[in-house]
Amino acid sequence: MKPKSQRVQLLIDLAKRKEEAISRQLANDRAKVEYDKNKLNELKEYAGQYESERNLLGLSPYLTTNYQHFVDRVQQAIHQQEAAIGRSEQQADMTMRGWQEAKVKTQSMDWLKNKYKKIEQAQEDRKEQQQNDELSMRRFFNNND
Repeated sequence: MKPKSQRVQLLIDLAKRKEEAISRQLANDRAKVEYDKNKLNELKEYAGQYESERNLLGLSPYLTTNYQHFVDRVQQAIHQQEAAIGRSEQQADMTMRGWQEAKVKTQSMDWLKNKYKKIEQAQEDRKEQQQNDELSMRRFFNNND
């Protein structure tokens, strides 16, 4: 049978793979947050430019109303994008917590493996010492006979 430290290594490998997968997901989630923020900035810039143009153009009341409806739709898109950022950040936070938990689990298993290795080494050292003691005793008794 394999020593405990080697058996635990399989679990460590699985935990590390899971941690790496969560880490990749976290990177994707963070990239989505950045993408959503950039999109929001673009919408705000677009709305600002549109407002500036409206003020410069001196439009008729009918066109001003249409212009305002369009600006209202852009503002609605801005609010939707702000909500999307909130959801993206929430998802990234959840993924971060999952990654932290996976990291702690991996570290705990590494600690356990090292503990098992120390125990196994101590057992091996005792066994070797016992064999050396027995060999010395045999030599001693063989020399005295």
